[in-house]
Amino acid sequence: MKTHIFLYEGEGIGPELFDALRPFFSLLKEQVEFHYLTSFQDLSALNKPYYVLSGPFESEQQQARELNPLVMQYAYTSIPDEKKGHAGILAIPLNQKQSSGALKDLSVIRSSFDPAQKVVMIQQYQEQPQVWEDAMKAWTKLAFSNYEWKFEDANVLSFIKHGQYNKARQVVSSLEGANVLKALYASMYKSLNRAYTLIEVEDGYITMPMHGHAPDIVGMGIANPYALLMALCRLLSVAGLETLAQQIENQIESMFLEHPDQTTPDQGGVLNTEKYVAMIMECINL
Repeated sequence: MKTHIFLYEGEGIGPELFDALRPFFSLLKEQVEFHYLTSFQDLSALNKPYYVLSGPFESEQQQARELNPLVMQYAYTSIPDEKKGHAGILAIPLNQKQSSGALKDLSVIRSSFDPAQKVVMIQQYQEQPQVWEDAMKAWTKLAFSNYEWKFEDANVLSFIKHGQYNKARQVVSSLEGANVLKALYASMYKSLNRAYTLIEVEDGYITMPMHGHAPDIVGMGIANPYALLMALCRLLSVAGLETLAQQIENQIESMFLEHPDQTTPDQGGVLNTEKYVAMIMECINL
């Protein structure tokens, strides 16, 4: 049985990125059936769990309006380093029911992080301190009952001021705190246009590129689909196609690292979107 993935094109460069990737999507036709969504309101009629690959939103406010009715459980953002590797930022809602759900066991941690590296929990003190304290207690209990994981805590001001972020690649924060940290890491790694976010909602999963809708380059044919492709790989993985997802991700990442000039201008290359996608399709071996 094929996996069903739903595509929401989003705003700005979103529609042209999805259009450029149609040939790539066809490579997966044996495993995946793709369907286009015109609105997030259409999700209510889908079987659960659903899997959605979303394009960029016009603003954070628009994204919040679209996603708020879906009851977010957590959001995980992967921000690649300039070299091989990445920082992972896990955001949990500061709502008693939702944060407790995300922290009920180590499943979210295991799916997001590497046990060989420490996990830093970063608090913004002005944000519902009692809820955060309860969340910290839950994580601490898990840490002491699972010796493979090492947890530390910090507040966002000292974490940034004293440069702790330079040594921490796995962090947990509130949604608001995570927004600050995502911008910090994307700037430090110079990889905003390659980062993506996975969001688990009550009825399914949504992935999307971290970059915005880039109205200044709409229609120029130079938008880069790298982040959208990595978001697709993460979506394939949570949908049960882990091997396929890892295979695609490894090949695209290797191609980027080995041939940095063979990409679009926003990543220092010379190719337009169509030629970049064509090159990916030539290099992908499924």
